[in-house]
Amino acid sequence: MPNENGRARLGRKILIPVLAVGILAAGAHLWLNTNLFGREDVCGGLVSTDSAEAVFSRPGRVSDRDGLDDRPRDRLHFRCTVESSSFLPGSDIERISLSGSRERGDFVFTEEGRWPSPATMSFFSGGATGGVGDHHGWVLLPGACTTADGPAVIEGYVPKGSDPVEVARLLTQVANHAAERADCAAERPLTAPGTLDTAPEPRPVRDGAVCGLPGLRFPGPDTPAEVTETVQDHRGGIWACEVTGYATYSVTQEPRMVAAIRSSPGFTEQPRVAGLEVSGFDSGHLVADCAGTPTYFSLEFDLGYTSAIGDPRTPRVRALLDNFAEVVGKRFGCSTATS
Repeated sequence: MPNENGRARLGRKILIPVLAVGILAAGAHLWLNTNLFGREDVCGGLVSTDSAEAVFSRPGRVSDRDGLDDRPRDRLHFRCTVESSSFLPGSDIERISLSGSRERGDFVFTEEGRWPSPATMSFFSGGATGGVGDHHGWVLLPGACTTADGPAVIEGYVPKGSDPVEVARLLTQVANHAAERADCAAERPLTAPGTLDTAPEPRPVRDGAVCGLPGLRFPGPDTPAEVTETVQDHRGGIWACEVTGYATYSVTQEPRMVAAIRSSPGFTEQPRVAGLEVSGFDSGHLVADCAGTPTYFSLEFDLGYTSAIGDPRTPRVRALLDNFAEVVGKRFGCSTATS
């Protein structure tokens, strides 16, 4: 009997340290490799760590690196980097780069190298207005946040392969928090979409029916067999077509986007296009009235077109603009002089 008691005491002496080490190891793992005991929000309260975790590809400890970098003069102008780190072997630090800024209202349709082609993004509207691409997304803030400097937008760069619905949810949440912080929140909070359409795949261009529209001219001297087009024609209030290397056509009647465009600095009356009375920023970025609905048209040219301007077979810019407004405008109820 004494021997049995001794063995039991010895077993407990061995078991207790083992359990203690196991508990410490488990605690260290949860502390270093997950956000279980971490902060609930980062970036000055703009980002919930739960929403950020859903965007990252794997669990990790969520932090905001250097914190929120903002400008006191405009609380909707800020930057913040959210990181997910882990000490597990082979784990790299993942990052989400978030920013708030003021942009010209048609920012997503302008070619600056910063915004992906509108034909390749998944757009959403209704509860909130925004778009998500391969590793980039944005959400427009409520109209009350617009100032003389233009509308405000939340932008985010995320790891490739992130769930686009979770990206939209994160950016919408940040937009709500940013609007509250700047005292310009709408009566009802913005709501993220539950689903998103898949971005379209490129396809060959059909001669005489560019972007699948009979009568729309090719923006170049001819239609090379190898040229492809990507057509965005899903829900979200935006129609867009990128003719790879040549031009990108875009049209939207989405109310929040059109309101943002019309309230931007530099928006003014422009010369008629295809007989339509228009206003906008220049001849390629215009708003027309189509059956009582303000409708935005954008035509951006790429190197394939600009390098062929000297070829007499290449249509002039003005001719392409008129053709675009006439052919695509019919889909949106625009009554042109040539209709």
